[in-house]
Amino acid sequence: MSSIIPMLDSAALLEKEEDYQGKKKTSFWASESEVMAFDIYHRWKGTTPTNPITEEKLMMLKMRKLTEEAVVGLMRRSGFVIERLTNAERCLIEWGEHKTPISGYPDLGVGIDKEEIVVEIKTYYGNHQDSEIRNGRVKTSYLKQLAMYMYYFKLPHGILLLINQGTGLRTEFELYNEGKNPYHFICPDNTMEINLKDTFERFEKIWVENILTDKEPEIEYQYKYDIHKIDWGTTSSSKISKARQNKAVIGDWQVTYSDFKNLIVEKQGTCLGYSKEELAYIKENTVGYSTKKSGQVRFNKDDL
Repeated sequence: MSSIIPMLDSAALLEKEEDYQGKKKTSFWASESEVMAFDIYHRWKGTTPTNPITEEKLMMLKMRKLTEEAVVGLMRRSGFVIERLTNAERCLIEWGEHKTPISGYPDLGVGIDKEEIVVEIKTYYGNHQDSEIRNGRVKTSYLKQLAMYMYYFKLPHGILLLINQGTGLRTEFELYNEGKNPYHFICPDNTMEINLKDTFERFEKIWVENILTDKEPEIEYQYKYDIHKIDWGTTSSSKISKARQNKAVIGDWQVTYSDFKNLIVEKQGTCLGYSKEELAYIKENTVGYSTKKSGQVRFNKDDL
């Protein structure tokens, strides 16, 4: 019987509690640009999560943090680090007429050829993510977070540094603001563009309509789609297989990964997973799904 894993789990949970003990959320976080309003509101209210982070996820986050700290430590040895841009100064933006509070801590700042550059470090794992990154597809939320730090420090150049924790592969995506529009950022490595004003206006809307008024926002996403409205003929075999085995529902991933998933399920008047009736309907309407070929013309009796 293992004795180390329970010790690790207890220590990880204790560290998390100590990190957040007595700390009340007072701003939007730079990392929340694409987090649903419902989650942000309940984080602000201090609502106890119905689906708290697991011990495994805590361990994963700890390993990610250690990787970021290792990068910063190595960069300090290089002599190029700018300390005021490196986890030292809290970036607090009070945006717009309502002074919407937005904050965060940049990972790293470096000086290269007399230019100050702010760096956001992100880690990932797995072949799928590797393939996405090699093809220039990175999460827009990462670029938005970097853009917020560039906006705060009024720096025209930023770098998103991505590290594969399994292989050590490192990839850089550069982000630029040309100065004409303080909200417009371009990533030439994949031609992505960021309009930071859209993010700030979304934060402002949540701030004014929900936080200041203490009004719970509408839930933007659906835990599971109406099975009668799903086009099963174009749904992937893997999704159908998981649905038929009741291993996963077909719905919005934002709810699946929400700390308040069960609360959302309750408010949407449904149940976790599929009911017996739903499973019966799914199986009846997906007979032969495993032999369905991509792009196959399906027989429709109504065409006769």
